[in-house]
Amino acid sequence: MTRTPKTLCALAAVTTAIVLAPAAGAAPTSPTDVPDSPLRVSGLLPGDTVSAFRIADADIDAANNLTYTMAPGLPSAYDTIEEIAAVASDGTAFSQGSAAQNAAAAIAAALTAPEASAVAPDSAADLTLGSGYYLVRVTSTSGQTRVYQNMIVDVTPSVVNGAYAARDLEPIQVKTTDVSINKGVGEAGADSTDAYSVGDSVPFTVTTAVPSYPADSPNATFTISDAPSAGLAIETATISINGAAAATGADYTLTASENGYTITYAKDYVLAHPGAPVVITYKAKLTADAYSRTADDLTGNTATVAFNPSPYDAGTATPSDSATVKTYGFVFKKVTPAGQPLPGAAFAVTLANGQTLTSTSDANGYVYFEDLAAGDYTAVETHVPSGYQKAPDVSFQLSAATAASDNPATAAVENNYLVSAADVTDPELVALPITGASGIFLIVGTGTLLLVLGSAMVLRSRKRP
Repeated sequence: MTRTPKTLCALAAVTTAIVLAPAAGAAPTSPTDVPDSPLRVSGLLPGDTVSAFRIADADIDAANNLTYTMAPGLPSAYDTIEEIAAVASDGTAFSQGSAAQNAAAAIAAALTAPEASAVAPDSAADLTLGSGYYLVRVTSTSGQTRVYQNMIVDVTPSVVNGAYAARDLEPIQVKTTDVSINKGVGEAGADSTDAYSVGDSVPFTVTTAVPSYPADSPNATFTISDAPSAGLAIETATISINGAAAATGADYTLTASENGYTITYAKDYVLAHPGAPVVITYKAKLTADAYSRTADDLTGNTATVAFNPSPYDAGTATPSDSATVKTYGFVFKKVTPAGQPLPGAAFAVTLANGQTLTSTSDANGYVYFEDLAAGDYTAVETHVPSGYQKAPDVSFQLSAATAASDNPATAAVENNYLVSAADVTDPELVALPITGASGIFLIVGTGTLLLVLGSAMVLRSRKRP
């Protein structure tokens, strides 16, 4: 039989001609084997499951030779003990894309039944493993938003004082990737803003990253969605991802309308770009629905990431973050000089974006202006009810300090109204001196009448004896 160098290495690896006496310790799994080794995996969350799959079984035969039996079905690149030993470690340093992760991904398909498993009661789980090499996998059944990396761990016998002994394993800190999302509003990307009025385009920013799945993950998913509340309409043409206009392609699909958008990444892209940053920017138009007198009704939107924290099973976690746009209102009462409500008086306020808002006093005399950003404003009376004169302009300032809060509402008006302490009065029209042709006619007529009466009195006096 022709033997290749790899075959010779494999044969040499199967039987190691080192004759040592087993060291004393716990009961071995076979008469010539060393005791099993305890392994603690830390960095977990309560409910997470740790499983160990045996890649190679290490045994000490009757002649005291250390031998290995490889798991069946291993890929050719990792079917000798030398190849496994080259990528195994104590488990303290594993990262996506490393040799260990590439090996774990290739090997995992051949390993179906774990040798041992445990559920973490707190931040760690304990396993007891026989001699050999293991693929250690953590699945997130805790419901938290993280993905765990696979590990290849060396549990082969060590040599102590010339004798084989169970390997003393240090606790393994499993490598995790927490999946989060951040939503910002305004030029500064803050959690909240009050710098925009109705009709303005409000900028939003969503920041997240592609989850770092193990390379063999069968269910690697990654979706980003965003849904605005009433009062915001997404301008779909402004959506961009990492500075480029968003459009469906090989990497992801995009569905978008003024009511929200969803970006679904392809599995191949997700596995090929672990940890890649994703920055989404867009604008949304602030509409008249932004302001509400209903308690707990906030204008804003929520961005959500959906991914699978246990990529070897079916599951979804959905961390999210929100940003809000605050708008303010101003209300004053229009009254007569007697203090009675005066309906029908129209006022106008011109915004910084050039838009003019109008409001007419209702049956109770109230004039409302809503959907306003923080700032200084002037309300000008543009229609005066019959019988009254124009009132002076009404100036007011809106801010978080002057308008108590965004919500909830009081029994009368919402707290983020600035309510004018003084009523606005239209003076009544007063009688003016009569002038013009009508006045001349009245004067001439009155003079003529006086002349006629005077002449009549003179004639009457002459007729008397």
